[in-house]
Amino acid sequence: MTQLTEKQIKTRWADIKKLIKSRPLLAYRVNIPMKSWDKYMHSIPEAAEVNRIYIAIQEDRKQKTSRLKEELSKMVGYRESKEFSRKSGVSDTSIRNIIEGKKDKAGYDIINRLELFVSRLNPDFEMSLENPLDIKTHTQDQFGEFSSKVNNIADSLKQYCYRLTEIARKLEKEKDWMGNQEEPSAHLEYSIKRLTELKNDIDSYWSVYIERQIK
Repeated sequence: MTQLTEKQIKTRWADIKKLIKSRPLLAYRVNIPMKSWDKYMHSIPEAAEVNRIYIAIQEDRKQKTSRLKEELSKMVGYRESKEFSRKSGVSDTSIRNIIEGKKDKAGYDIINRLELFVSRLNPDFEMSLENPLDIKTHTQDQFGEFSSKVNNIADSLKQYCYRLTEIARKLEKEKDWMGNQEEPSAHLEYSIKRLTELKNDIDSYWSVYIERQIK
């Protein structure tokens, strides 16, 4: 391994601590002694120890990615990667790269999401013990995002109500950003499209994560 400078060791350790804070049980996975926990979190270990932990984390990511590759290969075809991407919250490129072996060391954010996703569809697949995601919190977060999108559409429709009265008052159509006239119902059609997409996303999430089936 290339010898790192003191600054690089500090940066590497700062990155490791961020990972452990977001994934606390990772400390046990990479064999950080419990008696040394406080010391490790408030100081910088020797360079050799930092590198040992770093290598252990890389290996852990490889093992988890390999495990996901095996499961995803059974579930996802090339054509389905976009659909699975939408349902899992992981880009279709990342999913395809994992399946094809081009990505053999996914980040923990991707690992967390895919482990939860696969575990909802395959009862025999167990999530990693140190994965911080759980179905209740994940669902609350996701439905919070859905609610926010509904509010945004509602606000947009309220503005549209005002614009409709202005169209009636002026007796002329509005223009789009290119200067072309658009139908008075154009914004309504756009909102209906957004609501339809949102409805599909909500139904899809519920089907996969709660009813545990792909529709």
